[in-house]
Amino acid sequence: MDCKELPRRLDRKVIYESDYVCLYSDKVKLSNGYIIEKYHQIHYPHEAVSIVVFNENDEVLLIQSKRYTVMRLEWEIPAGRIEDGESKEEAARRECMEETGCTVKDLQFLCTQNPSNGMSDCVCHVFAARVDSETVNFDEHEVKMKQWIPRERVLEMLRNNETKDGISILALLFAFAFYKYPSKG
Repeated sequence: MDCKELPRRLDRKVIYESDYVCLYSDKVKLSNGYIIEKYHQIHYPHEAVSIVVFNENDEVLLIQSKRYTVMRLEWEIPAGRIEDGESKEEAARRECMEETGCTVKDLQFLCTQNPSNGMSDCVCHVFAARVDSETVNFDEHEVKMKQWIPRERVLEMLRNNETKDGISILALLFAFAFYKYPSKG
């Protein structure tokens, strides 16, 4: 694509900055010459990962997260930011362990997504894996519970809009369509 077709930032006002999220008000010039005086952009200093975990029965491990922003319990997959010095794969394994108490094997990268590219530069790398070991431990501050759910039931949950978490929705559909792991035993 010709760079002349892309909008160009003319100025930036910092509204808020932190290690987790930043908010900017940019002055942006569109390719047709039109200028947007206040184009609000959310910047995430760290990329993120999400991971769909399957067991030997082809069930999916979902967690019920306590989501303050939307004030509900939400069925999701493990996800979180990549820490400084950490690879995407290491972050996926760590987030899975923290949020579910599971270690994984057969980890595969599926895709990278920008869940809200009209106003945010958030980048989330999607993985899928098979459970290797499981403990009862998980982060009870973030997660109410975890549950192995049959693939057909997860698809029904998606169809019935029983989760509204876009990162989980896309990752689950990608994993169902594209994750290939060694057959059982």
